[in-house]
Amino acid sequence: MTTTDNNLPQKEKAKVLAAKKTLEDFVFDDFIVGIGTGSTIKYFIKALSELVVQDELEIITVPSSFETHLELARSGLSISTLVEFPELDTYVDSADIVTSDYVLLKGGGGALTMEKIMAKAAKEFIVVIDNSKYPKDLLSHPVPIEILPLAVNTVVEPIYNLGGEFKLRYGKGKIGPVISDNGNIIGDVYFKQQYNPKEIERNLNNIPGVIENGIFTLDIHRLIIGHPDSVEIIDQPSSHSKKEL
Repeated sequence: MTTTDNNLPQKEKAKVLAAKKTLEDFVFDDFIVGIGTGSTIKYFIKALSELVVQDELEIITVPSSFETHLELARSGLSISTLVEFPELDTYVDSADIVTSDYVLLKGGGGALTMEKIMAKAAKEFIVVIDNSKYPKDLLSHPVPIEILPLAVNTVVEPIYNLGGEFKLRYGKGKIGPVISDNGNIIGDVYFKQQYNPKEIERNLNNIPGVIENGIFTLDIHRLIIGHPDSVEIIDQPSSHSKKEL
């Protein structure tokens, strides 16, 4: 960790350590690397750009969002898309929360649809978080959801019938709800009672007008948890789950 990193708050130190450990152990020359969205991923991009120059690596990156695309471009990294590379060597992303059963809630940055596509397109899905995000209860965070603009009112009742309350997400710097990179509406679903994540993930996506939701029950190949002074690595965490989803 550099002198500059040492001056960071404890939570940010944890993110930096996790990002660097992921890069050192699981990203290699000639890799096609899918890259997620979020504050932890920004540290990963910074470290990746430095390593590519230092070791003269040939790495192609595939961003999950326009924000990440901009970060990669500023860092001088090679950028492509899933059109050119429909299979990724690895996909590195963070999460809003991770439960004790290794279910993820993602989509705080509004890129949940592409993030889920890329996680499925990768040979390895690596989740990088700081220790404040694991383990968390499902009810501690709403479920992000992407919907077609004209379906903002038609999804309300079906979501209510599943036990959830739909709310549009409003951001800063603009009037109106948050719009995804795909031109759709981003909202959040709040549940007051515990739910089966696999069932709710499927049932939300079955509602006409819903594009995707932020429950990720797919397999994680590695969970990298950053602490202020160490990094914890859980291999094949999904196989450690003790509960039936």
